[in-house]
Amino acid sequence: MGTYLFGDTAESPDPKFDALSALLDAGTFARAEQLGVADGWRCLEVGGGGGSVATWLADVVAPSGHVTVTDIDVRRLEERDNVTVLEHDVVSNVLPGNAFDLVHARLVLFHLPARDAILRKLHDALRPGGWLVLEEFDCLPLEVLSAAPDDAKLIMRVKNALLTLLDQAGAELAWGARIEKALADTGLHDVTGSREVQEWEGGSPGCRLLAETARMVRARLPLTDDEFDRYLELMASPETVVSSYAICGAQGRR
Repeated sequence: MGTYLFGDTAESPDPKFDALSALLDAGTFARAEQLGVADGWRCLEVGGGGGSVATWLADVVAPSGHVTVTDIDVRRLEERDNVTVLEHDVVSNVLPGNAFDLVHARLVLFHLPARDAILRKLHDALRPGGWLVLEEFDCLPLEVLSAAPDDAKLIMRVKNALLTLLDQAGAELAWGARIEKALADTGLHDVTGSREVQEWEGGSPGCRLLAETARMVRARLPLTDDEFDRYLELMASPETVVSSYAICGAQGRR
């Protein structure tokens, strides 16, 4: 089955979600706007995390639309007049069929070994004509672009250790690279996608995300305390530059 590597999180607020929101929300919102999300749409946000996407969708589809947002941990999610928060495991729990104009999942299926079966479940939750949108990482491209040689080696050691832990937990490290084909294989139409590799400077949302994920698994990283402290310094220093994980998005219509 695999186990979600970052499941044992601290109480809200969670800096990881802040970094993810700063890094990815603008692209998520632009993708949804291109699909024409508007008043009256019924939306499903799978793995709502910090809640920023569900909150934005609720504003866009108001007053007559509705957002259902799910997660296995709903502490950071807030119900509103047009938002239903559902404590839900997308692996084992049922979703309503033919119910949504938009189903969106960001950095969710990446972690789940049953991702192809879950994708079929998300497909079936769409109304005819509805859109399924996935946003995922392809973790393999990240490289160091600017850092002293010893620091660059340390950054890559942490990257490789994190990817090993993710792989052991059942994540598919290059899942983002195949989401377009995966959507097409479910029978969706009008499938398109995008892929972007950015430069992340120390202190940027991307490097903050790297730092926060490393903190969450600190006990499992093969680093001394001095090495770990140095890694955090590097992730905060504007002199550090890394090429990002590939940020991949795809959508298809039922």
